[in-house]
Amino acid sequence: MCSRYTKMRESDHYPMLLLIAGLFALLGITKAQMEVGDPCQIKGNMGICTASSKCLDLPLLMNQLGLKIRDVSRCGFTPYEEIICCPNAPNTPSTTIRTRSDERPAVKACAEIDAQLQPLLTPHILGGTPVDLGEYPHMVAIGLSTTDDDIEYNCGGTLIAKRFVLTAAHCLVTRQKPVTARMGVVNFTDPEQMREAVEIPIKKIHIHPEYSSASVYNDVGLLELASDVVYTTNVFPTCLYTEPEDPPASSVLYVSGWGVINKRTREKSNVLLKARQTIVENSRCNESFVDNGLTRRISVGIIDSQMCAHDPGLTKDACQGDSGGPLMLVVDEALSKFRVVGVISAGFSCGSSTPGLYTRVSAFLDYIESVVWPSG
Repeated sequence: MCSRYTKMRESDHYPMLLLIAGLFALLGITKAQMEVGDPCQIKGNMGICTASSKCLDLPLLMNQLGLKIRDVSRCGFTPYEEIICCPNAPNTPSTTIRTRSDERPAVKACAEIDAQLQPLLTPHILGGTPVDLGEYPHMVAIGLSTTDDDIEYNCGGTLIAKRFVLTAAHCLVTRQKPVTARMGVVNFTDPEQMREAVEIPIKKIHIHPEYSSASVYNDVGLLELASDVVYTTNVFPTCLYTEPEDPPASSVLYVSGWGVINKRTREKSNVLLKARQTIVENSRCNESFVDNGLTRRISVGIIDSQMCAHDPGLTKDACQGDSGGPLMLVVDEALSKFRVVGVISAGFSCGSSTPGLYTRVSAFLDYIESVVWPSG
């Protein structure tokens, strides 16, 4: 198969898939309800029941197999999209059909999350940076104990399962021990929101075994909660980004947190804020860190398990107190459908010309899955 097809991303096929889904509806093609992963047949060719948005090479495969739109059968529906019989590539033995058990745990968990998403009940604030309640239901404020038995919310995190929060390792090795996870609130000064906020004690801290506070490599960790989170409109997990490459240049990405909003006074925000970010290629990012003499904790430079992003206007950035929070790829903002691409790791002066440094989530899927979904 030509490499230019195999490397195409989901976004490249999406308009064609929408057209195909619409034609299915017009043609009224029906089939007994089947599930994602079930084997199926298309005009003598073996296939696998697949969500239409996941059958990325469908136009190419139809051309190779001489299929028409009417030949592609319907397996059923998820709550939000059609399940179609996605044909196997030519010369693929019928015994090598993919099944749900072949998918990695993070992918299976994401499918379950996406299937339960509901449209937002309130509109987003256009042109602003405050986050609406329920807009980022996966956002977690991590409470750290202080010497006077108080709690300070100095790090962020992402809810990725009923008992697990993804964050940065450097948030977990400070003298302030993480003790609680706060969810379901965006404004800490809103009495009504605070009454409905969810606070769950932290049962166990998981730090990547190769993390060292002397560097910013392997800066990823997980918080295991003392009890399961009850999912609501305002408290809900989000998916991990599983592609090894950077998202497409046209992608919409946001970083969010309750961190420092005034570099002079070190004042932190009581309201969850978001900032639009743009991916910076690792080579360019590395040059920027070298030019500014910021190599002490990145002794071998920016590596593949890291990534960089910034605001081209140099005014919106993650800052102290945002650490551990997510860099999010927007898939469908109306449904609050996101993918966590990075974890806020380090940077040089908030909003400077040097990009912010993030831990690349897809580089640590094996580690995350071994803790969160050990049985697959």
